[in-house]
Amino acid sequence: MTLISLLLAAVTFNPVLAPHSITGSTQGDIQAQAISPDATCKPGAICASRTITGKWNYCFFTNVYNGTIGGTPLTVDVTQTGAQGSPVYIYWVNTLNKNLTILGGAVKVHYTCV
Repeated sequence: MTLISLLLAAVTFNPVLAPHSITGSTQGDIQAQAISPDATCKPGAICASRTITGKWNYCFFTNVYNGTIGGTPLTVDVTQTGAQGSPVYIYWVNTLNKNLTILGGAVKVHYTCV
């Protein structure tokens, strides 16, 4: 029993065998055109969408909105349908109870991948 405890302690506390943490992250912005630029986006409607491919596992997406950039205070819905490299679908959805207008037609999302 002592040998098993010693082996477990050696494996548990040995930093060489511990998983390595990622020291950095990748960040950036993704832009899409609104489905109907300069038109009304109704409550519950998808106002813009974008499909991306590549290495997007372990990424977090947030809408960019500062009053002008990002167009409107939309909710971002991100869906990935499979393993690493499968398409990632980004949807900007109007979850408010009023119509919104996306001036200029462009919306943005900020991503951080760890």
